[in-house]
Amino acid sequence: MANHPYEESKSSHQKPNNTGVPDLDELLQEAIRVGSGIGSTVLAGISDALEQVGDTLAAARAHDRPMSFSQWKQRLDRKLQNGRQSEGLALAITGWVLAASFGIAAIVMWALAAVGPQALGVTEQEFLVFPILMACFTPLTVGFGIMGGFGVKKYRYVRRLRRYLRVARDWVRDVPALARDSALNPQQVHKDLLQAVSDGDFPDAVLHPDDTLYLDISRRAPKEPAQQEEAPQQAPLDDAETFQQEGTAFLEYLRHSTGKLGADTDAELAQMRKVCAAILGFAYNHPAQLPRIRRFREYYLPTTRKLLDTAQGLGEIDVQHAQDIRRDITGILHTLNQAYGKLYDTLLQDVSLDVSTEIDTLETMLRQDGLTHDFDMDFKNG
Repeated sequence: MANHPYEESKSSHQKPNNTGVPDLDELLQEAIRVGSGIGSTVLAGISDALEQVGDTLAAARAHDRPMSFSQWKQRLDRKLQNGRQSEGLALAITGWVLAASFGIAAIVMWALAAVGPQALGVTEQEFLVFPILMACFTPLTVGFGIMGGFGVKKYRYVRRLRRYLRVARDWVRDVPALARDSALNPQQVHKDLLQAVSDGDFPDAVLHPDDTLYLDISRRAPKEPAQQEEAPQQAPLDDAETFQQEGTAFLEYLRHSTGKLGADTDAELAQMRKVCAAILGFAYNHPAQLPRIRRFREYYLPTTRKLLDTAQGLGEIDVQHAQDIRRDITGILHTLNQAYGKLYDTLLQDVSLDVSTEIDTLETMLRQDGLTHDFDMDFKNG
């Protein structure tokens, strides 16, 4: 069937242009495609820029918003855990795994090299590969072992920093108290804090020469030396006064811990507050007896606080391991209460002897002075 003249004309216009000059339709299509690509690129760039501006403004608002010490501590703890501590764990795992792998390979190469080419059925040239590989694998084993050790060191360092954060209760904390509450060596705590301030692990923190840590210098800035000289010098606390402050803080901590770990634990905490308050009163009335409660002061109280911090740090998650930890801590609180009660009873023994002696002396003097109203006895003794 013959084609319509219009269709033949249309088909003739769709034939390729053999003259080498681009068709107008092709030019338009190419211009549209290029324009669309440029437009999408520009729009994507503008979108990214706006998103970055929004993130910056949100971060600025969050930074300007006043934050409580507890919120600041939790945020820094998460940052250390997800950042530096995770890096240390990754380094340790990678280093030790690669060290073990290359170490095994080096031992295998050494065993093959010790056998000899005749036993392996290879030529001398082929046998050279075993000592060469052994020489390569050995330094790799040592290097990755060092890498793993560095990772473990970094992991433990960040774990100690997180422990210092958990026991800190304010923006300012002295190093001896921080060491006592975290149950670590004061020299180790001082060394860790110097590194944390130097490396920026504790941002905006300052470690004062008097061993006072300012976790945020903008909130609690130390006085200038000139101001310190002008300020009236306060007499340093003696050992008895220092213990009274520490004991009062511990009793307040027990009060705040009540109601957070269950009814059984609350009963033990109430008993512990009662016994510790009695020991504290004894130390106040008999400061000469402080050496006898030194271990109670320097070890038992900080360790008790550490255990309670651990129990409260579990949160409200009701899993088997958390239940076991809470049960064990409640059990050791009962044991500690018995031990603290026995300590108080031991402290009272010498006092009881002194009191009995004083009473006997007082009664003797009263009888000698005729003030007992027992005239027969007074007359006979007179």
